[in-house]
Amino acid sequence: MPYLSGKETVKEIRRALSNPNIQSDPLRYRNTVLKVIRAMSQGVDVSDLFSEMVKACATVDVVQKKLVYVFLCSYAHLNPELSLLVVNTLRKDCLDPNPMVRSLALRSMTNLRLPSLVEYVEQPLTAGLRDRAACVRRVAVLGWAKLHNLQPGSEIDATVVNELYSLLRDPDPVVMVNCLRALEEILKEEGGVVINKPITHHLLNRLKECDIWGQSEVLRVLQRYRPQSEDELFDILSLLDSSLVSPHPPVMAATLCLFLSLCSSLPAVSQAALERVRGPLLAACGSGSREMRFTALCHIQQASRIAASMPPANPPIHSAPRL
Repeated sequence: MPYLSGKETVKEIRRALSNPNIQSDPLRYRNTVLKVIRAMSQGVDVSDLFSEMVKACATVDVVQKKLVYVFLCSYAHLNPELSLLVVNTLRKDCLDPNPMVRSLALRSMTNLRLPSLVEYVEQPLTAGLRDRAACVRRVAVLGWAKLHNLQPGSEIDATVVNELYSLLRDPDPVVMVNCLRALEEILKEEGGVVINKPITHHLLNRLKECDIWGQSEVLRVLQRYRPQSEDELFDILSLLDSSLVSPHPPVMAATLCLFLSLCSSLPAVSQAALERVRGPLLAACGSGSREMRFTALCHIQQASRIAASMPPANPPIHSAPRL
């Protein structure tokens, strides 16, 4: 579809989307919807097809729903009058037996970015937090953070905050990490998520269940926690010991930062931690990836700055001056 024939392309696609023969053939109907997305990617203004695409959302074909959702999220802000129809359609999909459809519908509702529709989105998101499917809970948790961004000045319901805190113990590790991210965003003005002793030990015990970036996120948030005793400190350091020599540089670097933060009053322990990661960090500086080299150098610079601010492990003994 050439770019200069945009109007003719839109007319042709509209006729196809309204053709009963094409609508009765699922494959042809999906391919027609795909033409709309292809035209979008080529710069053609297909916003006039909004009504037809809303109707195309009423299908059991998950692939077609994905395509339609992409279109709706892109053009909803240009059609505020028809956006309510979109939300009603998506709310129905939130009750679909297929968890994939439910998660797609929730994600699309929050991606519409329309403050006027917030009241219609809150109830499906609340239900999504208690959904039996982990993929739906993952989307619902982040959806509350997106909703908060739409109305940054508004106060979020304390019940929702408590629900997010309870989902930190969700059996799915992705839901757990998403809760951390959502609470950090929602409670930004209050200093972020509150990290106490039970939450800290729970996150540390489940650290290995998370993926690389999930582990990095957990370790970053834990930097604001301070152990209540020396015994607790060394218990935490024992749990972090394996992560300090992780083969994944982001995890290793985040663990080192946490180590240095916890051991600011124990220079000998901090020095030992720096010695253990010195080899892997220097090896990362020789990586073929420029991004990896840059990241390694940044962490070396940060570690050097922290190490320079700490007292020496063995302070020198100054002898009396000779006369």
